[in-house]
Formats: sequence, structure tokens, C-alpha cells
Amino acid sequence: MITTLQDTTASAVAKTMTEMRETFGANTIGRVLTLIIVATGETIDEPLEAAVHASHEHPARVIVVDVDQEAETSGLDAEIRVGRDAGAGEIIILRARGNTMIAPDTLVMPLLLPDAPIVTWWPEAAPSAPVNDVLGSMSQRRITDAAACSNPVGTLKRLRRGYTSGDSDLAWSRLTTWRGLVASLYEITPVAVPSAVEVTGQEDDPSVVLMKAWLENALGVEVTLRAPEQDAAGQGVQGLSLERPDGTIALRRTGEDTVVLSLPGDDSDQHVTMPQRSLYELLAEELRRLDPDEVYGEVLAHAFTGVDDAATFASGKPAPTDVVSADAAGVATEAATAAAARLAEAQTERGVAHLVVTGGTVGVRAAGALPAALEAAGVDLSTLHLWWGDERFVGPDDDDRNAVQVREGLLEPLEAAGLPERNVHLVPSTQDGMSLAEAAAWYGQQLDSAGGDEPFRTRGRAFFDVLWLGVGPDAHVASLFPGHPAQRVTSASAILVEDSPKPPPLRVSLSWPVLNSARHVALLVAGAEKAEAVAKAHGDIDPLQVPASSVRGLESTTWFLDEAAAGKL
Repeated sequence: MITTLQDTTASAVAKTMTEMRETFGANTIGRVLTLIIVATGETIDEPLEAAVHASHEHPARVIVVDVDQEAETSGLDAEIRVGRDAGAGEIIILRARGNTMIAPDTLVMPLLLPDAPIVTWWPEAAPSAPVNDVLGSMSQRRITDAAACSNPVGTLKRLRRGYTSGDSDLAWSRLTTWRGLVASLYEITPVAVPSAVEVTGQEDDPSVVLMKAWLENALGVEVTLRAPEQDAAGQGVQGLSLERPDGTIALRRTGEDTVVLSLPGDDSDQHVTMPQRSLYELLAEELRRLDPDEVYGEVLAHAFTGVDDAATFASGKPAPTDVVSADAAGVATEAATAAAARLAEAQTERGVAHLVVTGGTVGVRAAGALPAALEAAGVDLSTLHLWWGDERFVGPDDDDRNAVQVREGLLEPLEAAGLPERNVHLVPSTQDGMSLAEAAAWYGQQLDSAGGDEPFRTRGRAFFDVLWLGVGPDAHVASLFPGHPAQRVTSASAILVEDSPKPPPLRVSLSWPVLNSARHVALLVAGAEKAEAVAKAHGDIDPLQVPASSVRGLESTTWFLDEAAAGKL
């Protein structure tokens, strides 16, 4: 039985689901979990089919969240399937348009099974830190698939940085049969630690990367990679060899279903049946165990080195330069003119431009000068995106909000001139129905979906074209304050800040790696009370004590100063 609802609400979907169960005679007693599928591709057919197959082993309520944020209008459509059309479970497909997904948890909450585990699965685009995703944060288990992403190894890198107990990836599940076979071969007498281990497979295949890391972590032996033959069967691990004192144990995949095993002293190869596993088999395996897979976490950590020192994100970039003006008005004009030129250049090269704006006295003045500068530089407002480096978690019209401070001088003129509303990426306020943690997670999710998780995939590439920052008398930038514990969080795109030394106490801020993913960084400072902070920030990179020293652009970092702020240089 299938029912569709147009322009509906989450509560109406829940009510219709209850009515359908009563009509169809179904119940939820046998449902063992809620599976949330975050659809980010063009089709949901394959992951939905896998979920239906897996439901015969794990009866579940499957909630598919299919988002179209580029839609001109906002709304929610739904499709509900029960009975034969849903396998051994129930299926709810939510198709959210436009701003409807501003709070995805409010769409899903009414549909969750009571007192049942929640699993969230991203079949394609994985968030940089699944636990910080709005839907991932409510889940006991979070499943990604690096192999289905555009940059598989880069995806693993960012998953490593954002890893939390309860995360898993299908690239790891694809190794289950391989790991079981290798473990059994290791026990063949005479048992000995191999002197050399080789894995055959493509170096950019996430399962090959994880297999190599697993063997190194388990055996304490460096593992080498060998490229497969051109006619190798399929993706993933294609072969493996263990060199021992008595000879070499070798495995070689010869087809989609078979592996050839060679043992020391045995001239006759043995054929082992080992089919390549389907998506539904991988999903079913993940749903069998909802406890954390700590081995996966250990292997991921072994595969990629973590970043413990936030100074790393700012190091190795061009040295900052100074532009000194007579007063704050000159600072604003210089900064706006330079930003407009950079944004026009970005549109010429990439067809889109991303600007991070800031609040504060000078930031507001620069924002007010920007509309005229953008027009003069010929910036196409339809492909310009505005972001915020930090925001105060207060009401939507509170004067403390950075967005409110630039509303009259920047947002209203640009929107009147053609800037699409969807290109203005506001941080949620206290009236958006989110906690501070949820607001930070949501903003990070918006960045991730737009491509702002670039620093979590690779080093040396940028997302933002121009990043504006103000600097406080204590040398803080965004909402990263000297010595504050929040600035130590580098695993998420956007972080929550509590107990801010400067009121208001609750804030959302971009993290060190994201702030350092701009092509051009501009620090806007005026006033003699900030001269000492400016002087310190021109010294060594020291994120803990001098945050302003620790944001650098990949192509340029420019201090726009008035004469008073530059007084101690």
C-alpha cells in the first residue's frame, strides 16, 4: 500500500502512517530500529532497495530524507509505504523543498519508533563529522560510504578527523570476508608474524587503504601496496600476500565470486568462493551490530595522521601584508574594494564566489561599503554566497547578531539588487527550534553540503574566496578566544561556544580548519585599543594565546588597519 501526500507536515505524515497501519492491519511491535537514509544523489532507488532487502533480517521503519534545497518554493511532500511495498518494514519518503530542511530533526522526530535504536545512513555524500550532523547526532550508529563519494580517500580523511564511537563506513564492511579469510590463514602452522605483507589494489580505493591500515595495526608490519593488473576483476582488494619463514601465503581474486589461495609447499592452487558483496548485504551487516565498531576507529586513526596542533592549519602559507589607512572609514573602503575585486576574479575562474562577513564596528562599515564596490567590480549577485565566521546565539532580531548589524547596509541592498535569499547562509537563532549544539551542527551541515568541508578532505585547497575577520583587543577572531576550550575543537566545520568571555555567552563559530580554507583572508581592525593585539598577531602563529595570528589565506592574508591600530607595528 502506497499513499502520497503533497504540501504536508511531519505531524500529518505521522497521522497518516497510523491510519494506514490500522487499515492494513500492520503494527510496529516487530520493528527493531529506525533507519534514516539521507539521500543526496539523483536517485534513491538503490539505497531504498537495499533497505527493503535488509528489512527482512532487520524489520525497521525506514525514513528517507530527500532534499532539494535549490527549489524555488519551500514545502514537504511525502510517500508512505506499508505492507508488501515496504518489505518487512515501513517506508516513509520525505521530499523536502527549499527552507523546509532548516531543521531536519523536526521533520523526523514525529516519525521515530519509540524506544528503538536510530541508525543514520548517508549512501553518498558523507558529512565531515557524522556525529555533528543534525540527524547523525540523534543516532546510535552512523553509516557512511566513502567509495560512493567523489573523493573516496579524501572522504576517509575527513571521517577520521570527525570520528566518534558509533561511526562506520561501508568501505570497512566490504573487508569483512577478506579480514576473516586472512585471520584464518594467519593461524596456519607454523604461526609466525610475516616478515613482509603486500596488498594489491588501487591506492585511491578506500577499502584498500583500510585493509593496509588494518594489517599494519594488527601485525605491526609495514604493508606495501601493489597496483592490480589492468584486467583485474572489480574494485576493492584484488590480492594479498604474507611472507613467512616457511614461504608465502598468497590470495588473488580471479573473478567476482572467486579467490585463488596459494600455500607454502602446495603447488596446487585452491579456489575459495568469496562473492563481492551487494549493497544490501553490507547494510544488513551494519544493522546486525549497533554497538560501536572500535576496530574501525583504530584502523581509521592508523591510516591517517590527526592534527593536534591548530597552528598547522595556518602554517606554510604566504606571509601577511598590511594596508594602512588614515581612519576606520578608509579601512572599510579599502577592504570592500579589495574583496569585490577578489570575488569578481573568483566568478571568472569558477563561476561562483563565497564571502565570509563579520560584525563589529569596522566589519559593519566595510559591509556597508560592499554593495557599491560589488557593483563597480561587476560581481554577479546571482552566484555570490554570503557566510558568517561566527554568530551570537540570540533572537533573530537581536542587535547582538552579526547578521542584524549588517542587515541594513549589506543584506537589504544586495537582496534588492538581485542576491537570492538562498545564497545568504544565516546561522540559526534561538527562535529556530534548535539548541546551541544543534545550531552549530546545522550550520556545519550547510557548509558541508555546499563544499565547505574542503579542508577535511585535503590540505592546500580552499572553499571561501574572501574571509573577513574582526580582531578583538584580546586578539580573538570569530568566536575563538585565547585559552578558551572551544577553540581546541577541530573535527567539525562549525562549533558551539559556551561561556564566551565577551557577552553574549552563547555563540556559533567556524573552526580553525574551516577559517583557514579561504583563498584570501582580510583582518579589519581600527582603534588604538587594538594596537597591541595587532602587534602580537604579527608574530609567531599561536592559536591558543593569539588567535588572530592563526588564520591565513592560501593565496593572501591582508591586515586592513587604521593608523591607530598599526601604531605598535
